[in-house]
Amino acid sequence: MQSTVWLAVVLLIWASAQQVGAQEGSAQKPPPAVSVHTIGPAAAGHGARYSAELQPFKQVDAAFKVGGYIQEILQVRGTDGQHRHVQGGDRVVKGTVLARVREVDYIVKRDEARAQLAEAQAARAQVKAQLAEAQAARAHAAAQLAADQAAFEKARFDFERARNLFATQSLTKADYDTAKANVDGAQARVEAARAQQAQAQANEAVVKAQSLAIQAKVEGARAQLEEAEIALRDSALKAPFDAVVVKRSIEVGTLVGAGTVAFTLADTAALKAVFGVPALLVTRLQVGRPLTLSFEALPGAEFHGPITRIDPAADTKSRIFDVEVTLPNPQDQLKIGFIGALEIGEERGTGALPVVPLTAILRPKEDPTSYAVFVVHEQDGKHVARLRKVKPGDTVGNMIAIVDGVQPGERVITSGAAQVVDGAPVQIIP
Repeated sequence: MQSTVWLAVVLLIWASAQQVGAQEGSAQKPPPAVSVHTIGPAAAGHGARYSAELQPFKQVDAAFKVGGYIQEILQVRGTDGQHRHVQGGDRVVKGTVLARVREVDYIVKRDEARAQLAEAQAARAQVKAQLAEAQAARAHAAAQLAADQAAFEKARFDFERARNLFATQSLTKADYDTAKANVDGAQARVEAARAQQAQAQANEAVVKAQSLAIQAKVEGARAQLEEAEIALRDSALKAPFDAVVVKRSIEVGTLVGAGTVAFTLADTAALKAVFGVPALLVTRLQVGRPLTLSFEALPGAEFHGPITRIDPAADTKSRIFDVEVTLPNPQDQLKIGFIGALEIGEERGTGALPVVPLTAILRPKEDPTSYAVFVVHEQDGKHVARLRKVKPGDTVGNMIAIVDGVQPGERVITSGAAQVVDGAPVQIIP
């Protein structure tokens, strides 16, 4: 009996601990914080308006290819009539020398390379003359061999005839000995001519090898000279295109290395107006479509340009696609960083349909091809989120009309929906 009482007490203590732990766990995990929007009707006749930022059509960081101390920077005439270093806002023409590092080191290297090339070329001329001599000697040896071989053939023929005559006692011993001496001498001269020809050929081969080595030396010296001349040319940093200077990062006397950025240059003959649109609208846009932009900095002026790029993928966080409109800027009225406004089309049939922010629209996991929103309502004194499928209509700026699924006055979650579970409580923050 006593053990049963103790068991009941232990179970009661364990149950109490579990309840306290559950309460502590729930206290440690508050409902996700979300922002909500109260649904209202849309005003008829509005277009989708967006803000666009002007960016340069082309912008590069002009960097030195070689290192050294900055010797000079391009001088321009200032508003006071005095010359000053080029700076941000100044325009430069393609090919203009913007800055130059100290040239003397590169001039010395170029002159050394020139001297080495001249020395190699002189050696090549000398070995060329030696090769001509060797080739002439080889030709002379070949000719001498041919003559000696012809003389040997004649002497051998005379000796054969003399031997036949001497065998029939028709020729004296003295004449026979003379014929024998002539053929032996002719054969000796042929052997000597052959040896002379072989020596001439060997000499020619040696000179040819020397010629190839000298030619390689000439090519190497020429390559070194070209490299030195390129380095000397690269000591001057030139504008790659007609541009406006956005930033200058050097001063006279600055020590720079290869790759040091000296200027930031931008091509502003045309500017890119970049703005973001949601997936529901991007499908209605196409490259080449003309759009009109206006800027607060230029009241009353309108600028027209075609869509030149639409991002193929949306930003992973904002789910927005970047769209680019190219605006000609021949009079340099538009400046980098201007914020412009544009309206895309005239929305149809919106009327008094309820509208919600584009950020409220999401794709439900169970049906990724449809659209839905989280609607927040009161339940037992708590704010509870419910997933509700909707049928979206036309966009109205950063809002979108809902044809079916919600009613004006309801509240939808606009931020924090990624942490929300259908039917779970949420905490509304301003």
